[in-house]
Amino acid sequence: MAGRWTKAAAGWNWTLTDALITAAAIGSEHIVLDLAAGSGDPSLEIVQRFPSGKVVAVDRSFTGLALARQNSDQFGVASRIAFVQGDVYAIPLASECVDRITCRFGVMFFEEIGSTFSEMLRVLKPGGQAALLAWGTFKQPFFEATIGAVLRLVPGAILPEATHAMYRFASDGSLAAALQKAKFWNVQERKMTLPRIWAGSTEQLWEYQQEVSTLYRPLFASIPETLRSRVDEEVVAELAQFRDHDHLSVPVQVVLGTESYLLNSASARLGVIVESALDFV
Repeated sequence: MAGRWTKAAAGWNWTLTDALITAAAIGSEHIVLDLAAGSGDPSLEIVQRFPSGKVVAVDRSFTGLALARQNSDQFGVASRIAFVQGDVYAIPLASECVDRITCRFGVMFFEEIGSTFSEMLRVLKPGGQAALLAWGTFKQPFFEATIGAVLRLVPGAILPEATHAMYRFASDGSLAAALQKAKFWNVQERKMTLPRIWAGSTEQLWEYQQEVSTLYRPLFASIPETLRSRVDEEVVAELAQFRDHDHLSVPVQVVLGTESYLLNSASARLGVIVESALDFV
């Protein structure tokens, strides 16, 4: 499936990953811990951007890490990236060993959030920073055009229970508050809008979303065959609003947090960047 969509989806996550990496203020020789690394994005992008840096990609899924490892071989960066199957509640790394921590769309699924943040603080070096990207509210243009269409047209359709965790930090300041509670310092947030670029047709984007949005598969499976054509037509018509010449440009609202880099404060040894995103897959 991944190969099938490689060309069309090449820019789908790029601006989000770029915002995360930029916010993390990664140095040329930094060691970066990427939590909930999945199949390697943004881990692989980080290690390619910083030829002298190193990345430790941690995820509890062996399957995703195996794919990421395969891609690292193809990109010629395998010597500078380590793939570790592990738990965010007990990160399998020594204390004060990484300069930066990144996590894209994983933090809202960490049930024991206090334990996760304590572990992040433990493994960060003095003066280290973290950048986190989380989903925001359900009410977004792309979501309304796709998931929303299903909810409107299919009688009795409801959001799967598992999707509720995705909006855990949708309220303004909620992720920052959780980090401050965990003793992170100087947390700030600001909203911004970024485009997700799809280099394919509206029909392909709708098909792609149904394939990759695993948490929403029960909802998609609930569409009766008698309504399938009507739902498809509605979604495709709604997605047409994002057409921009030869591609689709889907606006994504995010909350971007920045912080002071407190190297000289004994009491505040850690700066934190928080990013929570209103995003849809």
